[in-house]
Amino acid sequence: MTATQVQADAIAIPVVAGRGLQEPVQQLDSTLGGMVSEIVSRNEHRGRLLEILPVHLSGQIPSRRLLLYGLGSLRDMDGQRMRYAHHEMIRAARTYGYGKVAVLKAEPVVEENLAAVVEGSVMGTWEQRSRQSGQRDRVELEELILLGFGLDREHDVVAAEQLGEATNRAREWQNLPGNVLTPEALAEEARRIARRHELEVEILGPEELRAGGYNLLLGVAAGSNVPPRLIRLHQKRGPEGGPTLAMVGKGITFDSGGISIKVAKNMHLMKADMAGAAAVLAAMEVIAARRIPLDVMAIVAATENMPGGSAQRPGDVITAASGKTVEIINTDAEGRLVLADALTHALRHGASHLIDLATLTGAATVALGHAATTAVSNNDAFWEMVAAASQRAGDRAWRLPIYADYRVLLQSKYADLRNSDYGEAGSICGGMFIQEFVEGKPWVHLDIAASSWNSNGDLTTIPRGPTGAGTRLLVHLAELLAHPNPA
Repeated sequence: MTATQVQADAIAIPVVAGRGLQEPVQQLDSTLGGMVSEIVSRNEHRGRLLEILPVHLSGQIPSRRLLLYGLGSLRDMDGQRMRYAHHEMIRAARTYGYGKVAVLKAEPVVEENLAAVVEGSVMGTWEQRSRQSGQRDRVELEELILLGFGLDREHDVVAAEQLGEATNRAREWQNLPGNVLTPEALAEEARRIARRHELEVEILGPEELRAGGYNLLLGVAAGSNVPPRLIRLHQKRGPEGGPTLAMVGKGITFDSGGISIKVAKNMHLMKADMAGAAAVLAAMEVIAARRIPLDVMAIVAATENMPGGSAQRPGDVITAASGKTVEIINTDAEGRLVLADALTHALRHGASHLIDLATLTGAATVALGHAATTAVSNNDAFWEMVAAASQRAGDRAWRLPIYADYRVLLQSKYADLRNSDYGEAGSICGGMFIQEFVEGKPWVHLDIAASSWNSNGDLTTIPRGPTGAGTRLLVHLAELLAHPNPA
Protein backbone atom coordinates (compact mmCIF):
# COMPACT_ATOMS: atom_id res chain seq x y z
CA MET A 1 0.00 0.00 0.00
CA THR A 2 1.28 3.48 -0.87
CA ALA A 3 0.66 6.92 0.58
CA THR A 4 -1.76 7.68 -2.25
CA GLN A 5 -3.81 4.58 -1.43
CA VAL A 6 -3.89 4.38 2.36
CA GLN A 7 -6.95 5.60 4.21
CA ALA A 8 -5.92 7.17 7.50
CA ASP A 9 -6.76 10.17 9.61
CA ALA A 10 -3.29 11.51 8.83
CA ILE A 11 -0.15 10.56 6.93
CA ALA A 12 2.93 11.56 8.93
CA ILE A 13 5.78 12.85 6.75
CA PRO A 14 9.29 13.50 8.13
CA VAL A 15 10.97 16.79 7.24
CA VAL A 16 14.69 17.43 7.74
CA ALA A 17 16.01 20.93 8.42
CA GLY A 18 17.82 22.40 5.41
CA ARG A 19 17.06 19.49 3.11
CA GLY A 20 14.60 19.01 0.27
CA LEU A 21 11.91 16.38 0.01
CA GLN A 22 13.00 12.79 -0.50
CA GLU A 23 11.32 9.89 -2.23
CA PRO A 24 8.59 8.77 -1.78
CA VAL A 25 7.44 12.16 -0.45
CA GLN A 26 8.16 13.63 -3.88
CA GLN A 27 5.70 11.21 -5.48
CA LEU A 28 3.03 12.07 -2.94
CA ASP A 29 3.78 15.76 -3.38
CA SER A 30 3.28 15.44 -7.14
CA THR A 31 -0.15 13.88 -6.59
CA LEU A 32 -0.99 16.76 -4.26
CA GLY A 33 0.04 19.38 -6.81
CA GLY A 34 3.27 20.42 -5.07
CA MET A 35 1.56 21.27 -1.79
CA VAL A 36 4.30 19.85 0.47
CA SER A 37 7.21 21.33 -1.47
CA GLU A 38 5.53 24.74 -1.39
CA ILE A 39 5.10 24.57 2.39
CA VAL A 40 8.76 23.67 2.84
CA SER A 41 10.06 26.21 0.31
CA ARG A 42 8.08 28.99 1.97
CA ASN A 43 9.53 27.99 5.37
CA GLU A 44 6.06 27.30 6.72
CA HIS A 45 7.72 24.17 8.07
CA ARG A 46 11.47 24.36 8.68
CA GLY A 47 12.07 20.76 9.74
CA ARG A 48 13.10 21.66 13.28
CA LEU A 49 12.99 18.81 15.77
CA LEU A 50 9.46 18.38 17.16
CA GLU A 51 8.04 21.01 14.78
CA ILE A 52 4.66 19.64 13.72
CA LEU A 53 2.23 21.01 11.15
CA PRO A 54 -1.15 19.50 10.17
CA VAL A 55 -2.09 20.04 6.52
CA HIS A 56 -5.70 19.80 5.39
CA LEU A 57 -6.40 17.88 2.21
CA SER A 58 -9.32 18.22 -0.15
CA GLY A 59 -9.94 14.68 -1.28
CA GLN A 60 -6.91 14.26 -3.59
CA ILE A 61 -6.05 11.04 -1.71
CA PRO A 62 -8.10 8.82 0.65
CA SER A 63 -6.39 10.08 3.83
CA ARG A 64 -7.83 13.19 5.49
CA ARG A 65 -4.67 15.07 6.49
CA LEU A 66 -0.91 15.26 6.27
CA LEU A 67 1.13 15.71 9.41
CA LEU A 68 4.57 17.19 8.74
CA TYR A 69 6.96 16.49 11.60
CA GLY A 70 10.50 17.78 11.98
CA LEU A 71 13.63 15.73 12.63
CA GLY A 72 16.05 18.65 12.93
CA SER A 73 19.49 18.60 11.34
CA LEU A 74 20.93 15.30 10.13
CA ARG A 75 24.19 15.94 11.96
CA ASP A 76 22.29 15.97 15.27
CA MET A 77 20.19 12.86 14.65
CA ASP A 78 20.59 9.80 16.84
CA GLY A 79 18.34 7.05 18.12
CA GLN A 80 17.08 9.06 21.09
CA ARG A 81 16.08 12.08 18.99
CA MET A 82 14.48 9.79 16.40
CA ARG A 83 12.31 8.20 19.09
CA TYR A 84 11.37 11.53 20.65
CA ALA A 85 10.44 12.96 17.23
CA HIS A 86 7.88 10.17 16.80
CA HIS A 87 6.83 10.44 20.45
CA GLU A 88 5.82 14.07 19.93
CA MET A 89 4.36 13.45 16.48
CA ILE A 90 1.93 10.91 17.92
CA ARG A 91 1.06 13.15 20.84
CA ALA A 92 0.27 15.96 18.39
CA ALA A 93 -1.75 13.60 16.17
CA ARG A 94 -3.82 12.53 19.15
CA THR A 95 -4.36 16.17 20.13
CA TYR A 96 -5.72 16.87 16.64
CA GLY A 97 -8.05 13.89 16.96
CA TYR A 98 -6.19 11.55 14.62
CA GLY A 99 -6.59 7.99 15.90
CA LYS A 100 -5.36 6.26 12.75
CA VAL A 101 -1.91 7.45 11.68
CA ALA A 102 0.23 6.26 8.76
CA VAL A 103 4.00 6.92 8.94
CA LEU A 104 5.70 7.29 5.57
CA LYS A 105 9.24 5.96 5.32
CA ALA A 106 11.37 8.72 3.80
CA GLU A 107 15.06 9.39 4.39
CA PRO A 108 16.53 9.70 6.93
CA VAL A 109 13.73 7.55 8.37
CA VAL A 110 14.73 4.27 6.71
CA GLU A 111 13.87 0.59 7.19
CA GLU A 112 16.54 0.24 9.89
CA ASN A 113 14.69 2.87 11.93
CA LEU A 114 11.53 0.79 12.27
CA ALA A 115 12.22 0.08 15.95
CA ALA A 116 12.74 3.77 16.72
CA VAL A 117 9.57 4.74 14.84
CA VAL A 118 7.40 2.15 16.60
CA GLU A 119 8.93 2.60 20.06
CA GLY A 120 8.65 6.37 19.87
CA SER A 121 5.09 6.18 18.58
CA VAL A 122 4.03 3.80 21.35
CA MET A 123 5.72 6.03 23.92
CA GLY A 124 3.66 8.91 22.53
CA THR A 125 0.48 7.19 23.71
CA TRP A 126 1.37 7.63 27.40
CA GLU A 127 -0.28 10.40 29.42
CA GLN A 128 1.13 11.92 32.58
CA ARG A 129 -2.41 12.98 33.46
CA SER A 130 -3.61 9.38 33.52
CA ARG A 131 -5.02 9.68 37.05
CA GLN A 132 -7.19 12.69 36.27
CA SER A 133 -10.95 12.28 36.09
CA GLY A 134 -13.01 13.76 33.30
CA GLN A 135 -12.56 13.95 29.55
CA ARG A 136 -9.14 13.29 28.06
CA ASP A 137 -7.32 15.98 26.05
CA ARG A 138 -6.25 13.51 23.37
CA VAL A 139 -7.83 10.61 21.51
CA GLU A 140 -6.33 7.15 21.73
CA LEU A 141 -4.02 5.90 18.98
CA GLU A 142 -6.15 3.21 17.38
CA GLU A 143 -3.86 2.15 14.54
CA LEU A 144 -0.31 2.85 13.39
CA ILE A 145 0.31 2.07 9.72
CA LEU A 146 3.90 1.71 8.49
CA LEU A 147 4.35 2.63 4.83
CA GLY A 148 7.46 1.42 3.04
CA PHE A 149 9.31 -0.20 5.93
CA GLY A 150 9.51 -3.61 4.25
CA LEU A 151 7.55 -6.82 4.29
CA ASP A 152 7.57 -9.58 6.91
CA ARG A 153 8.51 -7.21 9.71
CA GLU A 154 5.89 -8.43 12.19
CA HIS A 155 8.50 -9.80 14.62
CA ASP A 156 10.37 -6.48 14.60
CA VAL A 157 7.17 -4.51 15.12
CA VAL A 158 6.08 -6.68 18.06
CA ALA A 159 9.54 -6.40 19.65
CA ALA A 160 9.46 -2.62 19.30
CA GLU A 161 5.94 -2.48 20.73
CA GLN A 162 7.16 -4.45 23.74
CA LEU A 163 9.94 -1.95 24.42
CA GLY A 164 7.69 1.07 23.93
CA GLU A 165 5.08 -0.36 26.27
CA ALA A 166 7.74 -1.31 28.85
CA THR A 167 9.09 2.24 28.78
CA ASN A 168 5.57 3.55 29.35
CA ARG A 169 5.05 1.10 32.18
CA ALA A 170 8.18 2.42 33.89
CA ARG A 171 6.96 5.99 33.31
CA GLU A 172 3.59 5.19 34.85
CA TRP A 173 5.23 3.70 37.95
CA GLN A 174 7.45 6.77 38.23
CA ASN A 175 4.37 8.96 38.01
CA LEU A 176 2.38 7.20 40.74
CA PRO A 177 2.14 9.04 44.06
CA GLY A 178 4.01 7.72 47.05
CA ASN A 179 0.82 6.84 48.89
CA VAL A 180 -0.07 4.46 46.04
CA LEU A 181 3.26 2.99 44.96
CA THR A 182 4.60 1.86 48.32
CA PRO A 183 7.40 -0.70 48.79
CA GLU A 184 4.75 -3.42 49.17
CA ALA A 185 3.03 -2.22 45.99
CA LEU A 186 6.33 -2.60 44.13
CA ALA A 187 6.64 -6.07 45.62
CA GLU A 188 3.16 -6.92 44.38
CA GLU A 189 4.09 -5.75 40.87
CA ALA A 190 7.04 -8.13 41.05
CA ARG A 191 4.78 -10.98 42.15
CA ARG A 192 2.49 -10.33 39.18
CA ILE A 193 5.43 -10.41 36.77
CA ALA A 194 6.60 -13.66 38.37
CA ARG A 195 3.17 -15.27 37.99
CA ARG A 196 2.83 -14.21 34.36
CA HIS A 197 6.23 -15.60 33.36
CA GLU A 198 6.86 -18.36 35.92
CA LEU A 199 9.83 -16.65 37.53
CA GLU A 200 11.33 -17.26 40.93
CA VAL A 201 10.36 -14.46 43.30
CA GLU A 202 11.66 -13.60 46.77
CA ILE A 203 10.39 -10.72 48.91
CA LEU A 204 12.27 -9.90 52.11
CA GLY A 205 10.51 -7.88 54.82
CA PRO A 206 12.00 -6.33 57.98
CA GLU A 207 12.51 -9.60 59.85
CA GLU A 208 14.27 -11.28 56.94
CA LEU A 209 16.34 -8.16 56.32
CA ARG A 210 17.53 -8.15 59.91
CA ALA A 211 18.39 -11.84 59.71
CA GLY A 212 20.41 -11.21 56.54
CA GLY A 213 22.26 -8.23 57.98
CA TYR A 214 20.84 -5.75 55.45
CA ASN A 215 21.33 -2.89 57.90
CA LEU A 216 21.94 -0.14 55.35
CA LEU A 217 18.51 -0.71 53.83
CA LEU A 218 16.95 -0.99 57.29
CA GLY A 219 18.67 2.22 58.37
CA VAL A 220 17.18 4.19 55.51
CA ALA A 221 13.77 2.68 56.26
CA ALA A 222 13.94 3.36 60.01
CA GLY A 223 12.19 6.73 59.91
CA SER A 224 9.13 5.48 58.05
CA ASN A 225 6.10 3.58 59.30
CA VAL A 226 5.96 1.85 55.91
CA PRO A 227 8.01 -1.37 56.02
CA PRO A 228 10.79 -1.87 53.44
CA ARG A 229 11.06 -4.67 50.91
CA LEU A 230 14.05 -6.27 49.19
CA ILE A 231 12.70 -7.81 46.00
CA ARG A 232 14.32 -10.44 43.79
CA LEU A 233 12.92 -11.80 40.52
CA HIS A 234 15.02 -14.54 38.96
CA GLN A 235 14.86 -16.02 35.48
CA LYS A 236 16.98 -19.16 35.12
CA ARG A 237 17.19 -19.84 31.39
CA GLY A 238 20.90 -19.55 30.70
CA PRO A 239 23.33 -22.37 29.91
CA GLU A 240 25.14 -24.06 32.78
CA GLY A 241 28.24 -22.09 33.64
CA GLY A 242 27.01 -19.05 31.75
CA PRO A 243 26.78 -15.49 33.09
CA THR A 244 24.15 -14.30 35.53
CA LEU A 245 23.11 -10.69 35.05
CA ALA A 246 21.82 -8.78 38.06
CA MET A 247 19.86 -5.61 37.30
CA VAL A 248 19.64 -3.68 40.56
CA GLY A 249 17.22 -0.77 40.97
CA LYS A 250 16.94 1.90 43.61
CA GLY A 251 13.35 1.84 44.84
CA ILE A 252 12.92 4.81 47.17
CA THR A 253 9.17 5.25 46.82
CA PHE A 254 9.34 8.64 48.49
CA ASP A 255 12.45 10.56 49.53
CA SER A 256 12.07 13.39 52.03
CA GLY A 257 15.82 13.32 52.67
CA GLY A 258 15.32 11.89 56.14
CA ILE A 259 16.84 13.92 59.01
CA SER A 260 18.86 15.80 56.37
CA ILE A 261 15.52 16.94 55.02
CA LYS A 262 15.15 18.39 51.55
CA VAL A 263 13.76 21.86 50.87
CA ALA A 264 10.02 21.93 50.29
CA LYS A 265 10.22 23.18 46.69
CA ASN A 266 9.79 20.28 44.26
CA MET A 267 9.83 17.67 47.02
CA HIS A 268 6.63 16.28 45.49
CA LEU A 269 8.75 14.99 42.59
CA MET A 270 10.55 12.66 45.00
CA LYS A 271 7.77 10.15 44.36
CA ALA A 272 9.91 9.26 41.31
CA ASP A 273 13.01 8.35 43.33
CA MET A 274 12.17 4.75 42.44
CA ALA A 275 12.86 5.24 38.71
CA GLY A 276 15.66 2.67 38.83
CA ALA A 277 13.29 0.08 40.28
CA ALA A 278 10.72 0.92 37.61
CA ALA A 279 13.21 0.39 34.80
CA VAL A 280 14.46 -2.88 36.25
CA LEU A 281 10.99 -4.39 36.72
CA ALA A 282 9.70 -3.21 33.35
CA ALA A 283 12.78 -4.58 31.60
CA MET A 284 12.51 -7.90 33.44
CA GLU A 285 9.02 -8.44 32.11
CA VAL A 286 10.22 -8.06 28.50
CA ILE A 287 13.27 -10.26 29.11
CA ALA A 288 11.03 -12.98 30.54
CA ALA A 289 8.41 -12.62 27.79
CA ARG A 290 11.10 -13.01 25.13
CA ARG A 291 12.57 -16.00 26.99
CA ILE A 292 16.08 -14.64 26.46
CA PRO A 293 18.44 -17.57 27.17
CA LEU A 294 20.21 -15.96 30.12
CA ASP A 295 20.12 -16.14 33.88
CA VAL A 296 18.81 -12.72 34.91
CA MET A 297 17.89 -11.21 38.26
CA ALA A 298 15.90 -8.05 38.89
CA ILE A 299 16.67 -6.80 42.39
CA VAL A 300 14.89 -3.84 43.95
CA ALA A 301 15.65 -2.22 47.29
CA ALA A 302 12.34 -0.54 48.17
CA THR A 303 11.67 1.81 51.05
CA GLU A 304 10.68 5.34 51.97
CA ASN A 305 13.25 7.77 53.40
CA MET A 306 11.45 9.74 56.11
CA PRO A 307 12.45 11.89 59.14
CA GLY A 308 10.58 9.97 61.85
CA GLY A 309 11.54 9.70 65.49
CA SER A 310 13.38 6.44 64.84
CA ALA A 311 15.19 7.70 61.72
CA GLN A 312 18.93 7.20 61.43
CA ARG A 313 21.01 10.27 62.25
CA PRO A 314 23.98 11.95 60.61
CA GLY A 315 26.96 10.54 62.45
CA ASP A 316 25.53 7.04 62.85
CA VAL A 317 27.78 4.16 61.82
CA ILE A 318 26.01 1.22 60.17
CA THR A 319 27.35 -2.22 59.24
CA ALA A 320 26.34 -3.27 55.73
CA ALA A 321 25.33 -6.79 54.72
CA SER A 322 28.81 -7.13 53.19
CA GLY A 323 30.43 -6.41 56.56
CA LYS A 324 31.74 -2.96 55.62
CA THR A 325 30.96 -0.10 57.99
CA VAL A 326 29.53 3.20 56.76
CA GLU A 327 29.41 6.56 58.51
CA ILE A 328 26.19 8.38 57.69
CA ILE A 329 27.15 11.97 56.92
CA ASN A 330 23.96 12.91 55.08
CA THR A 331 20.76 10.88 55.30
CA ASP A 332 19.72 12.28 51.91
CA ALA A 333 22.48 10.23 50.30
CA GLU A 334 20.38 7.13 50.89
CA GLY A 335 20.30 5.58 47.42
CA ARG A 336 23.87 4.33 47.55
CA LEU A 337 23.13 2.76 50.94
CA VAL A 338 20.19 0.65 49.80
CA LEU A 339 22.00 -0.26 46.57
CA ALA A 340 25.02 -1.49 48.55
CA ASP A 341 22.89 -4.05 50.37
CA ALA A 342 20.97 -4.92 47.20
CA LEU A 343 24.24 -5.64 45.37
CA THR A 344 25.32 -7.91 48.21
CA HIS A 345 22.00 -9.72 47.88
CA ALA A 346 22.63 -10.18 44.15
CA LEU A 347 26.10 -11.57 44.79
CA ARG A 348 24.74 -13.98 47.41
CA HIS A 349 22.50 -15.37 44.66
CA GLY A 350 25.25 -15.89 42.12
CA ALA A 351 25.43 -12.69 40.07
CA SER A 352 28.43 -12.58 37.73
CA HIS A 353 27.63 -9.21 36.07
CA LEU A 354 26.05 -6.26 37.85
CA ILE A 355 24.31 -3.15 36.59
CA ASP A 356 22.57 -0.73 38.92
CA LEU A 357 20.21 2.10 38.04
CA ALA A 358 19.50 4.88 40.47
CA THR A 359 18.32 8.45 40.75
CA LEU A 360 21.49 8.97 42.75
CA THR A 361 22.94 12.48 42.55
CA GLY A 362 22.10 16.05 41.68
CA ALA A 363 25.64 16.15 40.32
CA ALA A 364 24.47 14.03 37.37
CA THR A 365 22.29 16.94 36.26
CA VAL A 366 25.24 19.30 36.54
CA ALA A 367 27.46 16.92 34.57
CA LEU A 368 25.19 15.99 31.63
CA GLY A 369 21.77 17.54 32.19
CA HIS A 370 18.53 15.74 31.37
CA ALA A 371 19.57 14.54 27.91
CA ALA A 372 21.75 11.60 28.99
CA THR A 373 22.58 9.21 31.82
CA THR A 374 25.92 9.39 33.60
CA ALA A 375 27.76 6.10 34.07
CA VAL A 376 30.81 4.68 35.79
CA SER A 377 32.22 1.18 35.47
CA ASN A 378 35.05 -1.01 36.71
CA ASN A 379 35.25 -3.16 33.57
CA ASP A 380 35.93 -1.92 30.03
CA ALA A 381 34.51 -4.99 28.26
CA PHE A 382 31.25 -4.91 30.20
CA TRP A 383 30.95 -1.17 29.71
CA GLU A 384 31.36 -1.60 25.94
CA MET A 385 28.43 -4.01 26.02
CA VAL A 386 26.33 -1.52 27.99
CA ALA A 387 27.34 1.25 25.57
CA ALA A 388 26.25 -0.92 22.63
CA ALA A 389 22.92 -1.59 24.37
CA SER A 390 22.51 2.15 24.93
CA GLN A 391 23.10 2.79 21.23
CA ARG A 392 20.58 0.15 20.16
CA ALA A 393 18.01 1.41 22.64
CA GLY A 394 18.27 5.08 21.73
CA ASP A 395 18.87 5.70 25.44
CA ARG A 396 22.02 7.77 25.90
CA ALA A 397 24.61 6.92 28.55
CA TRP A 398 28.02 8.55 28.93
CA ARG A 399 30.85 7.03 30.94
CA LEU A 400 32.69 9.16 33.47
CA PRO A 401 36.16 8.15 34.69
CA ILE A 402 36.95 6.54 38.02
CA TYR A 403 40.20 8.13 39.14
CA ALA A 404 42.14 6.63 42.04
CA ASP A 405 42.67 10.18 43.33
CA TYR A 406 39.02 10.30 44.42
CA ARG A 407 39.21 7.29 46.75
CA VAL A 408 40.43 9.44 49.61
CA LEU A 409 37.17 11.40 49.42
CA LEU A 410 35.21 8.31 50.50
CA GLN A 411 37.30 7.79 53.63
CA SER A 412 35.85 8.21 57.12
CA LYS A 413 37.59 8.70 60.45
CA TYR A 414 35.10 6.38 62.13
CA ALA A 415 34.16 3.73 59.56
CA ASP A 416 35.31 2.08 56.35
CA LEU A 417 33.41 4.59 54.22
CA ARG A 418 31.37 7.74 54.47
CA ASN A 419 28.25 8.16 52.39
CA SER A 420 28.43 11.82 51.38
CA ASP A 421 30.06 15.28 51.44
CA TYR A 422 32.87 14.45 49.06
CA GLY A 423 33.31 18.06 47.98
CA GLU A 424 33.63 17.41 44.24
CA ALA A 425 33.03 14.80 41.52
CA GLY A 426 29.73 13.95 43.18
CA SER A 427 28.35 11.65 40.47
CA ILE A 428 31.65 9.79 40.18
CA CYS A 429 32.16 9.45 43.93
CA GLY A 430 28.59 8.23 44.42
CA GLY A 431 29.35 5.49 41.92
CA MET A 432 32.69 4.75 43.58
CA PHE A 433 30.90 4.22 46.89
CA ILE A 434 28.68 1.62 45.22
CA GLN A 435 31.74 0.00 43.62
CA GLU A 436 32.98 -0.88 47.11
CA PHE A 437 30.21 -3.51 47.28
CA VAL A 438 30.56 -5.32 43.93
CA GLU A 439 33.45 -7.60 45.01
CA GLY A 440 35.36 -7.05 41.78
CA LYS A 441 32.61 -8.38 39.49
CA PRO A 442 32.05 -6.61 36.15
CA TRP A 443 29.80 -3.70 37.04
CA VAL A 444 28.21 -0.59 35.57
CA HIS A 445 26.42 2.12 37.52
CA LEU A 446 23.86 4.27 35.71
CA ASP A 447 22.91 7.51 37.46
CA ILE A 448 19.51 8.37 36.00
CA ALA A 449 18.76 11.23 38.39
CA ALA A 450 18.40 13.68 35.51
CA SER A 451 17.66 11.44 32.54
CA SER A 452 14.67 9.70 34.15
CA TRP A 453 12.63 12.89 34.64
CA ASN A 454 12.82 16.11 32.65
CA SER A 455 11.88 18.98 34.94
CA ASN A 456 13.51 21.63 32.73
CA GLY A 457 10.69 23.48 30.99
CA ASP A 458 13.10 25.01 28.47
CA LEU A 459 14.46 21.63 27.34
CA THR A 460 11.62 20.97 24.94
CA THR A 461 13.41 18.32 22.87
CA ILE A 462 13.18 15.89 25.81
CA PRO A 463 9.69 14.76 26.91
CA ARG A 464 8.50 16.51 30.06
CA GLY A 465 8.13 14.43 33.19
CA PRO A 466 9.11 10.77 33.50
CA THR A 467 11.01 9.14 30.64
CA GLY A 468 11.52 5.51 31.69
CA ALA A 469 15.28 5.88 31.20
CA GLY A 470 17.22 2.62 31.22
CA THR A 471 14.31 0.29 30.49
CA ARG A 472 15.08 -0.45 26.83
CA LEU A 473 18.81 -0.41 27.51
CA LEU A 474 18.51 -3.25 30.02
CA VAL A 475 16.62 -5.47 27.59
CA HIS A 476 19.23 -4.94 24.88
CA LEU A 477 21.98 -5.60 27.41
CA ALA A 478 20.44 -8.94 28.34
CA GLU A 479 20.23 -9.89 24.66
CA LEU A 480 23.86 -8.91 24.05
CA LEU A 481 25.05 -10.85 27.10
CA ALA A 482 23.04 -13.89 25.98
CA HIS A 483 24.35 -13.63 22.40
CA PRO A 484 27.76 -11.89 22.60
CA ASN A 485 28.86 -13.24 19.22
CA PRO A 486 25.76 -13.50 17.01
CA ALA A 487 26.18 -15.42 13.78
